[in-house]
Amino acid sequence: MKQQGNFLLLECSEFREWLKKQSVTRNIRVLQVHHTASPNYSTRKNQDHFKCLEGMRNYHIDTNGWAATGQNITTFEDGKIAISLDRDLNKTPAGIRNFNTGCICIENIGNFDNSGDTITEDQRKTIVHLYACLAEKFNIPIDTNHIVYHGWFSYTGTRLSDYTPGKSSKTCPGTNFWGDGNTIAAAKKGFIPDILAEYNRLKGKTNINEDGQQMTEVEKQEFNALKKQVEDLVNSKDSLKETNQQQDEYLKNVDERTKALENKHSLSEIPIYAKEAIEALSKLTDKNGNKVIDTPTGRSADFYSIITVLYRSGLFK
Repeated sequence: MKQQGNFLLLECSEFREWLKKQSVTRNIRVLQVHHTASPNYSTRKNQDHFKCLEGMRNYHIDTNGWAATGQNITTFEDGKIAISLDRDLNKTPAGIRNFNTGCICIENIGNFDNSGDTITEDQRKTIVHLYACLAEKFNIPIDTNHIVYHGWFSYTGTRLSDYTPGKSSKTCPGTNFWGDGNTIAAAKKGFIPDILAEYNRLKGKTNINEDGQQMTEVEKQEFNALKKQVEDLVNSKDSLKETNQQQDEYLKNVDERTKALENKHSLSEIPIYAKEAIEALSKLTDKNGNKVIDTPTGRSADFYSIITVLYRSGLFK
């Protein structure tokens, strides 16, 4: 953590504890999502963080005529987070014209339009963590009504039905933001679920359903029954290996039971730890030549964990 001039620079790992200590008296109900477009990754090469921040501040004051830095918070390509001391969390930002009351404005350094910058993994992790921490601090629902892209608003600040070229004030946070785009559907596909997953991690939640809530008792019973079935499979691995038919039946049974839950807990990407197991499973066929699994992606964390256990137990060999 380092303070210089009008800004405080933090590591991503410092942000949550710093935020917990802040006393914010205004009512925060919406988090804005922006990209700077300029500065961007090219202009940031070998540039001091504070020089970049002061440059934006000077532009906002001297050119835009604002009283201070427009945004409350800035994220950098290396994962660092900057707090605008002249526009702290108690001050209304200058982010979206006529739509700033009750908002926090976050500017993400970079040009995330098509053919622009490809967001770094460090910045992705920081952005997800930052929004999850803010949602936690201010009890903000993690959805597209409360976490909003600038491009969903007209120049006058009217909320549009979606990003609409010719009507939206800007493409912000970029037509290739998060690799998905700047539409509401794109946000629901990747950005919002990623924030929700980080929020649940911070809260120590397990067995989360599609609404971000704990499983119901019925869901827990189903899950526990599935876990017991997997344990039985592992314990009976020697007998399973005796015939391919018996192995296929057990694997199909696990797959069918898992499908009942996986739609509620689907992940956008296969976890690293499960990739080897999924690759092996994808090559398996039953006695009729049909693939045991034909949809390896978009499954639940529980599914990937179970398949990994089965694979490491030697069931796919």
